[in-house]
Amino acid sequence: MKPYEVEKAVRERLGEMYGTRFRRGKLIIGDRSEGEPQIHEFDLISENKTVIGEVKAGKCTTTNYNLALVDCFYLSKVKARVKLMVFSDKKLYEYFRNRSQGLISGDIQPILVNVTGNREIVVRQTDWS
Repeated sequence: MKPYEVEKAVRERLGEMYGTRFRRGKLIIGDRSEGEPQIHEFDLISENKTVIGEVKAGKCTTTNYNLALVDCFYLSKVKARVKLMVFSDKKLYEYFRNRSQGLISGDIQPILVNVTGNREIVVRQTDWS
């Protein structure tokens, strides 16, 4: 599956889990020195904006690890009841989890979503500890 297909499947599955629809969208994450808002586009935003998340749909590479760290930084800048960092690759999830302890805000929840060839999605949610 292509990354945008994984994101779409994740939105649908998490929508079922949380009883809401998810969309991709832009939110203000801060202010620039000129007084203009700093904006970031998130992969997952619930209808009422209480659940916000990012999806890493790639394999376990240093680049994807670093991009996930950046995604967590953006997540730390928004107010939401639930903040999700969603991984579709088990190796990347485990690598990130092992290497990022102490770096990531405690209110960000990692979730592993395995997307198989038949498009079945299995969700495993854990905490950072």
